[in-house]
Amino acid sequence: MKKYFAIAVASAVVLAGCAKVENYEVTENNGEIPIGFTNYSPTSLVKAGDTYINGTELVSDKQFAVYAWQTDNASFLGVNPGTPNFMNPAVVTWKGDKTDGDENTYSPVRFWPSGDTPANLSFTAYYPYGGAGITAPTFSNGVGTYAFTAQAASENMVDFCVADVVNDQVYGNTNAGSSYKSTVKFTFKHQLAKIQFKFKKAAGLGETTVIELVDAELVKIKNAGTLTATYAQNASPAVNALGTTTTAWSAQSGEAGFEVKVNTADPESASPIALTETASTVANGDIFLMVPQDMAANTQAINVTWNVKVYDTAANASANGTTGLLSSTPNTATLSFYSDLKVSDTDDTAASAINWAKNSFVTYTITIGPKPIWFTAEVVDWATEQNGYLNAQ
Repeated sequence: MKKYFAIAVASAVVLAGCAKVENYEVTENNGEIPIGFTNYSPTSLVKAGDTYINGTELVSDKQFAVYAWQTDNASFLGVNPGTPNFMNPAVVTWKGDKTDGDENTYSPVRFWPSGDTPANLSFTAYYPYGGAGITAPTFSNGVGTYAFTAQAASENMVDFCVADVVNDQVYGNTNAGSSYKSTVKFTFKHQLAKIQFKFKKAAGLGETTVIELVDAELVKIKNAGTLTATYAQNASPAVNALGTTTTAWSAQSGEAGFEVKVNTADPESASPIALTETASTVANGDIFLMVPQDMAANTQAINVTWNVKVYDTAANASANGTTGLLSSTPNTATLSFYSDLKVSDTDDTAASAINWAKNSFVTYTITIGPKPIWFTAEVVDWATEQNGYLNAQ
């Protein structure tokens, strides 16, 4: 059996999502100005799921946590600023675009510092609040250190996002602009790698050959790690200019297995599926949100199990039953994400390892096709001629 990996890589996705408190009608600097939150997102994603962001907004009724530091008339310095002293945290519930009249709320609502020289506030946030596998951040290092463990099933994985720090904000001069004087605008960024799998039948096998995918399972995947966010103020910052937020993973660990559901119609079914020559996902929405990791270690792999079934006619092959079945051969293979990686499914040239980086979207296409049995022949030549003579008188 010839093994193939074809890889399509989509660029890293930066998305934002957070919530906006209703537009309050208040008098400026009256000491009762609520702090609101809005969102920014240039890219949309598609996947049905509990926390996976669809489009430019967070999932309705999901929450994100906001942390804030108050610095009295001084620039926020993000090198280990310590425990947030203003919000720790505030939990905001997203209610969509408010076309249905719902509001994006948090409680208790906090208010902007007021007076002639109000204190600055600096904010960070993460999504989803209370998400499975995410520990609440600690602040002994940087502007938030998170421990994270990926859930065992793809449908339970969370879309872990961390927002850039919004520094040195005061009412009337927030980063959301003059039309939203009380509002802080967050930019959330994906911290996990988005991994997807597609399977297809090799071309040229004919209509009487069925490639039946039975099972696929990821093995020896690092499923845990630590994410640390750090912040640096820009040199000579302009008024309301934001600094730079950086996130980095460390201490990735684990050798976990993850089941790839192979039945598109019923992902919970153990029934195998017949592949076509067109690459397709094995289950809609079966996307893995993984801890970023180096794939060049040549340990992470996918185990694939399939049947090669040969029928007497194309009609019987299409029915994929027992009628006209001439042979059914089970096969298994362990394919390394490093050493078995190919440039395409028509080229045996080795590809470089594709690391699972934060914000990245990697799709693996696995083409399955057996080696046909062919026949040739030769005939042993006649033995050396021998001569004999007989005389009939």
